[in-house]
Amino acid sequence: MRRRRLTLAAAGAVGLALAGLVAARAAREPDVVLHVVERSTLRNEILASGWLDAVRKTPISVPADLNMSMRVSWLAPPGPVAKGDVVLSFDPADLEKDALDSRADRSSADSKRDKTRAEAEQKQRGLDLDLGVTRDELERARDVAPDDERIFSRNQIVEGQLDRDLIERRLTATGERQETSRELTAADLELVAIERRKAEMKLRLAEKGLGALRVGAPHDGILVFPANWRGDSLSVGDTVWPGQTIAEIPDLSQLEARVFVLEGDASGLEVGRSARLEVEGQPGLVYEAKVKRVDALAKSRERGSPVKYFETWLDLPADAGQRVKPGQRVRARILLAEIADAVWVPRGALFQKEGRRYVLKADGGGLREQDVTLGGGSLGRVQVLTGLAPGDRVALADPRRTASGAATPAGANGAAAPAATGNGGR
Repeated sequence: MRRRRLTLAAAGAVGLALAGLVAARAAREPDVVLHVVERSTLRNEILASGWLDAVRKTPISVPADLNMSMRVSWLAPPGPVAKGDVVLSFDPADLEKDALDSRADRSSADSKRDKTRAEAEQKQRGLDLDLGVTRDELERARDVAPDDERIFSRNQIVEGQLDRDLIERRLTATGERQETSRELTAADLELVAIERRKAEMKLRLAEKGLGALRVGAPHDGILVFPANWRGDSLSVGDTVWPGQTIAEIPDLSQLEARVFVLEGDASGLEVGRSARLEVEGQPGLVYEAKVKRVDALAKSRERGSPVKYFETWLDLPADAGQRVKPGQRVRARILLAEIADAVWVPRGALFQKEGRRYVLKADGGGLREQDVTLGGGSLGRVQVLTGLAPGDRVALADPRRTASGAATPAGANGAAAPAATGNGGR
């Protein structure tokens, strides 16, 4: 019995010692995830999103008869339309106000013209009366002029002559006032006529605009409201301008995709690159496409945003229009490079120190630094030309890093701390 107790006590002590050893080792061994290096095809693909568009389309624009910005009050739903069908209409409030104001201006001009004419006629009658009276005075002055030196004194003769000269000057001045009055009246009437013509022109424009508030389809087809540079389509309440394209009737015989590639991902993006296109809302529908055009400059898609994109056009098969329509959202994977039979690791397994590129390779229960030479790669993977072989295991994090980012010194043999086993990163 005593021996059994001693045996149990010894076993307990050994168990406690082993537990303490495991706990101590666990305390110093970090939990490191390992990735098993493999050899396979490495594809450098970038993601892009956008929408479908037609290569050829008939634009529907804001009529030129609308000479001002207009607010959309109604839109036809996208889809089949027949020639002449109304596809949208505009709010008439501004044009109706312009028409009322123009009619009021025209009436005001007519009233001003009539008033100017009446005042001119009244003034002319007064000048005609003054002219007639002055002529009568001149005739009487001449009839009774004291010009006989035998009867009248020298002073009387001179005063009579002065009176006649004064009346003649009055007659001349009255005539000149008559002519000046006619000229001023003509000028006033011309100004009033200009005001009336302006009111008439504004009224004609307003009436033409009121007649162009409803826009019809130019021919049969599928009505589409294209997205603007922000990716938004026209909606009720939006403001548009004369000549602006507001809708389209596309030719479905040839479609293309307009997608946007982040500026930072566009290295190697060029015409002729292959792409796979997925249509949102139609699972399993995938098209093989080719890059046909790339914008020369990256642009922002949102005002004030520093993020820029390269707009890219992708060709689609000729029969794509049978299953998809312009305006549908799409996602594209554009292949920039493909490396067959490549040994690769995740980018997270690469480290750099003093110009060296290395990985932490599992070796004998620990990790050691292994210099590598790199080739091409993708956003998440990179090809390893030398330094690794398929089956090698590399750490996806450096266990020598503390929470503060400082490195824990390696052992005397240059190895890092022992690593936990695993095959993460696959």
